[in-house]
Amino acid sequence: MLVIDVQNYVLTDFPGYAESVAKRAGVMNGAIAVFRRKGLPIVFVYHEDVNDGPRPGSKGFEFSELIDVRDTDTKLVKHYPNGFNKTDLGDILLEKGCDTVFIVGLSAVGCALATYHGAIDRDLGPYFVQGGVAADTEEHVRSAEDICRTMTVEELEGKL
Repeated sequence: MLVIDVQNYVLTDFPGYAESVAKRAGVMNGAIAVFRRKGLPIVFVYHEDVNDGPRPGSKGFEFSELIDVRDTDTKLVKHYPNGFNKTDLGDILLEKGCDTVFIVGLSAVGCALATYHGAIDRDLGPYFVQGGVAADTEEHVRSAEDICRTMTVEELEGKL
């Protein structure tokens, strides 16, 4: 599972995202809980813009308190929308034996979508967790879920 960019600065600096995340945090955490119960890997992906954005260690850089992130979780910093671009994400997932990725987080039509397509390029079968990707508008969420494969938390529980 990949949890993408649910960072404090996004929720405070970009209108619409905070409401969308608050509405979907339960689904995001539900999917995280399924993966934890089944002992499956979870990677929390952080976005850092070296020219304009919070730095690691700052409050703005950290994930929202709405999301169940633990100190022991695998964390990765990216500098591009696609979490696979110029990072070790592909290697991390390969080492963990992953052939499929489930994505929650931000943004349904931005970094989450770019990472979804990056997974395809790596021959990983990507899914959005339905109701677990957020965006600045409900239309963007619906559009992304319409064009991407999705799976509900309940389906995850039964199939993993």
